[in-house]
This record gives sequence, C-alpha cells and structure tokens, in this order.
Amino acid sequence: MKTQGQPLLGALTREFERVYLEVCARGYEVLERTRANHPATRDNPWQHQPAWPPSYEAYGRYRFLDTLRKAREHAASRVLEIAGGGGFTAACIYEDGREVVLNDMRPLHEELGAWTTGERLRWEGGNFFELQPERLGAFDLVVACEVIEHVAHGDQMLAHLRRFLRPGGVLLLTTPNGAYFRSKLPTHSQVKDFAALEAWQFRPDADGHLFLYTPGELERLCRQVGFSQVDVELSVTPFLSGHAGFRFLPSRSTLAPLYLSLDKWARRLGPTARERLCTQMLVTARAP
Repeated sequence: MKTQGQPLLGALTREFERVYLEVCARGYEVLERTRANHPATRDNPWQHQPAWPPSYEAYGRYRFLDTLRKAREHAASRVLEIAGGGGFTAACIYEDGREVVLNDMRPLHEELGAWTTGERLRWEGGNFFELQPERLGAFDLVVACEVIEHVAHGDQMLAHLRRFLRPGGVLLLTTPNGAYFRSKLPTHSQVKDFAALEAWQFRPDADGHLFLYTPGELERLCRQVGFSQVDVELSVTPFLSGHAGFRFLPSRSTLAPLYLSLDKWARRLGPTARERLCTQMLVTARAP
C-alpha cells in the first residue's frame, strides 16, 4: 500500500524507538498529519511541545504510537475506529487506498479539519452500539482505544464489534492494565453488579473508568464472545510513565534512550512481573 511520503509513520513498525524519540522532541506535528496553525491544535502542547520520560506526557505518546504501530501491521483495506475522539488516530491510520470510518458521539467537523487526511475520513456519529454492520459493511480492522473501561458490559461491546469484522479480521483495543501494581480500581472479576454501572458509562477521561481488566480477564472475555488468536501486549513501566515517584527523576533528551532501555529490561523480567509493572495493555483478537 502506498504511503503519502510520511517518513516517520512509514518507519513506525521498523524503527519504533526512533519515531518515539522524535515525537517526544517535537510533538505529534512531526508525523505531518497536523495542519499548521489550525485553531483546534495551535495551542495544543501534545502537538507542538516536547515531553520526555519519565512523565505522563511521554507515556501518552508511547501509547498512541504503539497503537499506530500495531494498526499499521495489518494490511487493512477498511478500518473502523469507534469512540475516536478528535480523529487524530484515524487520520494517522489513513493511507491511500484505505478507507477509514471514524465514529464518535460528538460532532467532529472542526477537529477533522485540523488533520491533513481528515477530509478523507468518513465520520459516523452517535453511540457505537447504535452502529450497524448492515449499513456500514464489513471491516478488516476495528480499533477501540481506551473505550472498554468506560463500558458497563464489556462482553456486549466485544460481541457487537465482532459483527463488523470480516472472517479473519482483527479487533485492536487498548485499555489500562488492571493488574498494574498502582491500579486502585476493581477488576472485571470483582464487579458484582454490572447493571448498576450503566448510569455511569461512556463518561470521558480517567474519571469515567468504571473498572479495569487484567490480561487474563480480557483474554477470556474475548474468547467467550467468539474471538480466536487473542494476543495481549503489555507496555509502559514507571521508567516511561513517571509513576511511583519516577517522575522526580531527571527528564531530558539525553536520558530518554536510557529510560527506554530500562523499560525494555523491566518488561523482560517474566510474565508475573510484567503484569505488575506495566500500566498499559494492547489486545488483538481475530474473528474466525
């Protein structure tokens, strides 16, 4: 598939760390999907300002790029992203010859104008539970970033999204790791009454998290609704996020490669340690 001359996005799957450090140095505008001086992004620090680990901003950049990396690994002709916020992820997933359908509950006309490929995204508004595959068609890839922790009935969400996938299509979702040692929310298996959470679902940001999933819980739930080949990747230790007081470590460009190396080292300590040390979870599940 032809790219649009985006060297960093094109290098993401081969040189992830290089791209990550570039984004830490200059913000998301380095990906060349942001229109210069657009009012929606002109003063947005994520787009234009540096942020080095350990910090929340460096964690957010890693999570975003890791999602793009995984999405770009799939040769998807049709992509659906649900609850896509301002549409920047979808704008970065778009390539020539690829159709990207973007869903969100809010009108996104102003935000889509901020992205160089935003006008080529097809926007579908409303609650994603109201979307129907009979109207939208089938997709090779469905993306759901930081959504399932805001939904009372995750099994219903997964079953609904599976309906949009062609045979062999992939669901890609990201969510905080409920097994992380700093997590204070209950996990899926600890919730006694999911119906009681319905009044609180779909609220944005971390305040809207109803509960979290451990890797094992989410893998089992994916398989229960009919997905196969479920893979869970864990990432982002305090060396990047700044959690557990690591934010007080010196944060500068010369130390960022060291923190990346320490993060990789911590994630090699074994599955139990990885579940406790990593705050972020990326799951891919294939439709049979």
